Amino acid sequence: MYARKIDESNQLNKEIEKLLELCDKYDEENDGEYSFFDKPVSEEEMLKWEQDNGTRIPESYKEWLRFTGRCRIAENTASFWLPDDFHPKFVPEDLVVIGELIGDGELVCFSKINRKLLFIFEGKNKEVDDFDQILKRIINILDDKSPFTKEEYELFMAELREEARKGLL
Repeated sequence: MYARKIDESNQLNKEIEKLLELCDKYDEENDGEYSFFDKPVSEEEMLKWEQDNGTRIPESYKEWLRFTGRCRIAENTASFWLPDDFHPKFVPEDLVVIGELIGDGELVCFSKINRKLLFIFEGKNKEVDDFDQILKRIINILDDKSPFTKEEYELFMAELREEARKGLL
């Protein structure tokens, strides 16, 4: 269903193909179309946004934009926006929000200063090196695997135990 030609030179090729496969599976299992992928963003559009905003879009995210602009992945699993839809709401001034994950307020951003990508959820930041790590996290969620790394899971469980000890749960 989401059979789209992916430029062979795109560094995210493998992740995009897997993601499209999982979106097809999700739609089939849920009897509907819950994902969409708009047309790619042109180099001119990306350059204009960078000039207008005095910062550069991380190269690994540009690879994604070369595949699709605005998109929704498997209902509320993830959404990403066109550059003109990026916004700084709810984050420090040095960050640009480019999308969200899992429909529960987890934002995907990049830093205007060092162009690193990061997740923000409930005031906590997790920096990642490249957009492929974000796609791999989405793929893990759709593939019924834990979206957490072993370290993230252990930290999460330690925080839960601490909250339970304090009687907050």
